[in-house]
Amino acid sequence: MTLWLVGMMGSGKTTAGKMAASHLSVPFRDTDQAVVERMGCSVAQLWGSLGEAAFRDMEKVALVSLAGSEGIVATGGGVVLDAENRRILTESEKVVWLEASPTVLELRLASTVDRPGLVSSQDRTLECLSELAEQRSSLYTEVATHRISTDSIDVAVVAREIEDIWKT
Repeated sequence: MTLWLVGMMGSGKTTAGKMAASHLSVPFRDTDQAVVERMGCSVAQLWGSLGEAAFRDMEKVALVSLAGSEGIVATGGGVVLDAENRRILTESEKVVWLEASPTVLELRLASTVDRPGLVSSQDRTLECLSELAEQRSSLYTEVATHRISTDSIDVAVVAREIEDIWKT
């Protein structure tokens, strides 16, 4: 079984997903990491040199290659923008939306410098995250079978909730 984690960048997909997979003794995979391994460069480098469309194409390849694999898979925040990706996700038994408010995301992402899609100006980061969240909210709702708000809970608690979903 594949349990997919979807949500905005900074929502905790990779951190909580790795922790849950470790506790469950199942593989953990990340679509962004699959793209990095395939392309031999960082997501930010790929995004910067070839653009968002090329990245999204590679993201779809990664998603397709991981579909049906055993374990927990963290997806990129924009994976739901593509209709084919949403179809793949909705055909899965378990898709968990890790939801976080733009304000919390801004705090979590404050020290990161390699998040493509965010404007570089600090005073526009919250605005950018709010716009992205608004654009994607209905798409996350469309694919999610479960939803966990990560705003006010520790990553270990989020991981335990993912573990509980895995076991049901």
